Formats: sequence, structure tokens, C-alpha cells
Amino acid sequence: MKTIAPILHSSPLRVGLTFNCRRIEDSVEKRIDCEAEYDRPSTIAALKKTLESLGHEVVELEANEKILEKLAHTSVDVVFNIAEGLRGRARESQIPALLELLDIPYSGSDPTALAVCHDKALAKKLVQQAGIRTAQFFTLTTGEEVFPTELRFPLIVKPSAEGSSKGVNASSVVENATDLRRVAQDFIHKYHQTILVEEFLPGREFTIGLLGEPTPRLLPIVEVIFTNPSDKYPIYSFLSKVEDKDVRLEVPARISKELEAELSEAAHGAFLALGCRDVARMDFRLNAEGHVYFMECNPLPGIAPNYSDLCTIATAAGISYSKLIEEILAPAIRRYHHKQNHRAETLLQETGYHEKASFCEYATTSSGSRDSDRGLPNG
Repeated sequence: MKTIAPILHSSPLRVGLTFNCRRIEDSVEKRIDCEAEYDRPSTIAALKKTLESLGHEVVELEANEKILEKLAHTSVDVVFNIAEGLRGRARESQIPALLELLDIPYSGSDPTALAVCHDKALAKKLVQQAGIRTAQFFTLTTGEEVFPTELRFPLIVKPSAEGSSKGVNASSVVENATDLRRVAQDFIHKYHQTILVEEFLPGREFTIGLLGEPTPRLLPIVEVIFTNPSDKYPIYSFLSKVEDKDVRLEVPARISKELEAELSEAAHGAFLALGCRDVARMDFRLNAEGHVYFMECNPLPGIAPNYSDLCTIATAAGISYSKLIEEILAPAIRRYHHKQNHRAETLLQETGYHEKASFCEYATTSSGSRDSDRGLPNG
């Protein structure tokens, strides 16, 4: 028999932690980057410890082929999602889509936003439609296509559906059609996906973190400072991230108020245009005239403590790692309570409960499994 009990809004929750664990380390020399987007065991452990320190019970859920069965048989209230997915250009959407199927609230952007942002060319199209500048570009699927003539060299070549700077290296910037075709075909063979080709922007580079929903707040702007004066075309490459080489991050960036305003407006506009929520990191670069151009958006940014760009940005903003994780999870918890309150209201209406009390203070409970806490039928 179901009873009505008050929701304790500050009470600990059972939080699922969905992730992909890195078991193959990156190697620039051997061109190994197949698990570069996955999180190291140390990051997963730090995140679990942090969630537990916030008072939650944490259930680890590795996002492999058995994840659907795990989710179906593991009762969790909300999920903190850092899973990159297994394969396909929309792989970051796989876990959020399953969670929506099972009606489990989760942190971060929804499947549509994740899929759009992971396809760099598609993201650029949407941002352009929103009136935000982005470098002129085209895509290649075979490397045999006739190149458009309106784009000017140098161009930068990169996989369209990869993160962590995979495929971005010293050979990515090309000065002629012969090199373009060679590099594009090499990437198509290695990554088995569409290749993005865009005009190289020679100006300063910035990255911006955003937190919250529906209106995000911007964290301090970071400038990516290139420290190798011999680089003709400096880029934030895979090598730079793996070996912490030839770049440093300056936060907050030393920029004019006008440039800060232009970057902030572009970041906020891109966040909304792409449908992001909870957290994202945006990359921008200036052209030769100093105008701001959108490069890409990462709605599932790395959160390795003392390493990932977002954590560096948060630290500069006076946000501890624990507080950062709490802020990313907070909107998912609000969505969880909204779901519980809606189900409680529906139940109260169906059972004819009309006492003078706020529906928002009640939830369905029973003596059975935790499924009843999630508003699912019990028996």
C-alpha cells in the first residue's frame, strides 16, 4: 500500500556515476589516441570521492555494452554523467538517451545538444545561423572531392567528431591543396569519419567555461598562450595536451573590456544556440583583424582535478573542485525533485487527497524497492 511522505530536499541521494575508463594510454609517438577522451581511473576515483563527500551514495556505472542492463537493475535517483560513449559521431548522446528512456535525471546537456556539439561542422552551422562568427569551412568524406576555391590557405584539418584535440597536430595546418588532400585522406583512414577543413585563424585563442541553466554564468576567460616562438602556426594540439608542451593558460586573460564583452556575448549566444545546459566549455580564436570567432563547444568537458581546463578555470574563479562538482550536479537534482513532485501531485489527484498542503512537499513511497521512490509502480 502506498503512503504519502515528505520529500527531504536536502537529503542525500543515490547518485549513479556513468563513465568510460581509459585503459590504453595516449602516445603521440605511436599515434595512439583511441581512448584519449576517456577518463583515467584517478579522475573517476576523485569524482566518486567528491560526490560522497557531498553526502551522496555513489554507484559506479561503466558505460560499456552492459550499461542498459545495469541501469535497468540498479536503482539510482540521479546520474552524474561523464561517459563519452563507445562509437559513432553521436556517441556522447548514448548514455543520456538511455537515461531519458528510463526517466532518470542526469547532469549535463541532453542527447540532442551532445550530438550536435560533437559534430563540429554541424555545430558551426548552428552557431553561424545564430549570428556568431565562425571560420569558413567545408567537409570531406573521401578526400577525393574537388576543393572549394573560395577558401584561402593556410587551412586547418581535423576530424569532425572527435574531442581532446584528437587529430590536431603539427601536420594539421596545410598551405596547399596537395598537403590538404594528403592529410585529409590520412585522417579519414585513421578516424573513419568526415573531416572538417576550415580557414586558419592567426589570432589569440581563448577558452570559456559556463555553469548553470537555463541561463549560464560565465567563468573567468582563459587565454591559451603559445610559448614556442618557432611555431609558424601555433595550435592547441594533442601533443600540447598530452605532454603539457608549448602552451600555458593565463587566467583571467589580460584583455580589454571590449574584447571581454565580445567573448562573453559569443559564449553565451553559442551556449543557447546549441541547446547546452548545466556546463560547457567554449573555444574561440581571433582573426587577423582581432574579431572573435567560434571554434567549438564541449558540452561534456573534462573534469580531471588539477589538469582539465574547466578545473583550472574554476580554481581561478575561487571555486573548489568539490563546489564545481556540486554546481554541475545541482540542476540534475532540481530536475529529480521536479519529477518527484509532479508524480506526487498526480498521485494525490488520482487518490483524491485534498488536504490543504503543498503538493511539492510530498512523494510516493512504499515498503518495496527504491523504484517506488522514483515514482514507478510497485507490483
